[in-house]
Amino acid sequence: MTYPAASGSAALSQTGRSPMRLHDPVDVPLLADVLSARDPVAVWSWLRQQWGAVAPVGLGSGARAWLVTSYPAIAALARDSSMVTAETTAWNRGSGGLPAYLRPAFQAGEWQKVETSTGTEHARLRAPLDDVLAAIDAAEIGRVVRRVCEEIVAQLMDLARSDPGGEIDLMHEYVEPVARLGFGTLLGVDPVTGRQLFELAGDTAASSDPGSPGGPGGTRLDDAGLGELSFLIGGQAMRDAGGGMTPAGLLAGHRDYRGTREAVLGTLSLVSGASAGLQAWLGQALLRALTDQAFARRLAGGRLGTDDALEAVLWDASPVSVLAPRFALKDGHLLGEATWIERGDAFLLAVGAAACDPHVRGTGAWDGLGNRAHLAWGAGSHRCPAPGQARLIVRTAVETLLRHVEPALSIDAHQITWALDLRFRRPATLPVTLGISAGL
Repeated sequence: MTYPAASGSAALSQTGRSPMRLHDPVDVPLLADVLSARDPVAVWSWLRQQWGAVAPVGLGSGARAWLVTSYPAIAALARDSSMVTAETTAWNRGSGGLPAYLRPAFQAGEWQKVETSTGTEHARLRAPLDDVLAAIDAAEIGRVVRRVCEEIVAQLMDLARSDPGGEIDLMHEYVEPVARLGFGTLLGVDPVTGRQLFELAGDTAASSDPGSPGGPGGTRLDDAGLGELSFLIGGQAMRDAGGGMTPAGLLAGHRDYRGTREAVLGTLSLVSGASAGLQAWLGQALLRALTDQAFARRLAGGRLGTDDALEAVLWDASPVSVLAPRFALKDGHLLGEATWIERGDAFLLAVGAAACDPHVRGTGAWDGLGNRAHLAWGAGSHRCPAPGQARLIVRTAVETLLRHVEPALSIDAHQITWALDLRFRRPATLPVTLGISAGL
């Protein structure tokens, strides 16, 4: 990426006025460049050096946001609902003209209500997710996900035997189906229905107009789309083999939902976020195992347990770039005397930057090992509802794959490209060749 030169210190705008307002600097970094950088740690460090704890970034079509890179500032804004809100209607600029990858976050649709609501409304919509996820037994997660992973790995091994040296894309052939099939099976959804559910969730999340049914973006979140989702979920709500309701059924019938529509939208939000987050974490973990020999040796040799290895990924190669946008509720020096925040200004909390903030973690390669304060799960009332479940899924997926096959990256690491995504950082592809582990 090309870095614009910042005139003066981080506390001064390029106009020479202090405190700096969001639109004072003439040249600011483009958010798309920041998110797609090959070396995010270098970018976060550069931003802190040039701008301090918060940097103005361009979103496109003249829109800007404050990109917060300081750990203490991110934690404060994520936890303090008196300063900012997640409600996108509070933004002091319309979302027209934004790039497609940003529109769902800044023009939130009805299906994202649990992410953008606040106070008692948020608590009511969040309770079903927390209750259902907490009811899923950890041993069941391991058993179900291991079975899914082993089935997919068996298919990969067949490909490796039939075409030795042939190239496959781990993101497409392993990471994506594990995230979708694994999580869908945990909800009690059969593979065919799960694929339909996740495809519909993905189409809706990627829609350029997620907020209005039948709008120009061609979103499927209209009455027909909701009806299709309701039908899919309803078909999976029957009692499971043990005589209890499936998690999908418990979610659909939760007492805090006001009707079928809210239940369907809550399920849509859950599966969309779970799929994206799991793919990002698993993709980053596998990429690091393929490109970092020290990391791979520690992992394979038992010197670094899988859980510690996954924590190291959350610190060193955070799969979460930015939390959902927040918007200022008032004017003032919300982030110190050097900046003046106007009501409605957008904040992007760069938890990827917080994870490499040297004031929090230090500068050593393994500083912070065992420390889980990286903020990848967010903070406050909008914190991720399933960090433990995500850890079990990703851990099982990594261990299962590496126990059976020996993947080798088939391109140089610097050739890896990154999916353009506001919230999650994941490789667009992971092309590898597969060797089969000895004795298998």
